Amino acid sequence: MKKLILTLIFCSSLSSAFSFDNWESKTSLDETIQIARTNNLPLCKDGAFNVGKEFKESCLYLNKYPKNRVFRYTTTLLNERATVYLYFTKNSKKLYSIKVRWSTRKKEFVNTIYELLDKKYGKREIAIPKNIGDFILNTSRVWKSSNQETIIQTKTGFGLTTLTYYDVEETHLEEDEREEIKIEKKEKALIKDANKF
Repeated sequence: MKKLILTLIFCSSLSSAFSFDNWESKTSLDETIQIARTNNLPLCKDGAFNVGKEFKESCLYLNKYPKNRVFRYTTTLLNERATVYLYFTKNSKKLYSIKVRWSTRKKEFVNTIYELLDKKYGKREIAIPKNIGDFILNTSRVWKSSNQETIIQTKTGFGLTTLTYYDVEETHLEEDEREEIKIEKKEKALIKDANKF
């Protein structure tokens, strides 16, 4: 009985918190690259210039930037050109967030997104930004999955609409991994420079 319970706990912790298009949270970077290759998606390193409309391994710059954890591609969603960003945890390289950005904030378009998300996740809530400027310039809405594993947020302003999915567990892991890296860098700097003081 104990083995069954442990197996169920282990499996539930591995299951994805969200899915969007071809992607599921907790997917490894290697699996993501294979999905992009199979579906011929023009996935590339964020910041790299890619005008192609098909998958090219060279656009990922995996050898040149092995620590890169943000990738993107362009596509058409809801009849509008969109850029999809995939964010991976620093060390474990698991997908923890997806951001979709459209260069439009037409009311009808935004309402369509709201309706789709309301239908799947329930009624949206108004998101209160941390600063007053963001509150004045942008409109933010939030949805939470019933099991609290996923947070979805939209933001409209400055002619843009963004839709972001967060896997809560993996987002916390990303924060922990970033903190570990920060501590390691500090310790290395102390060891390297201690004799200079």
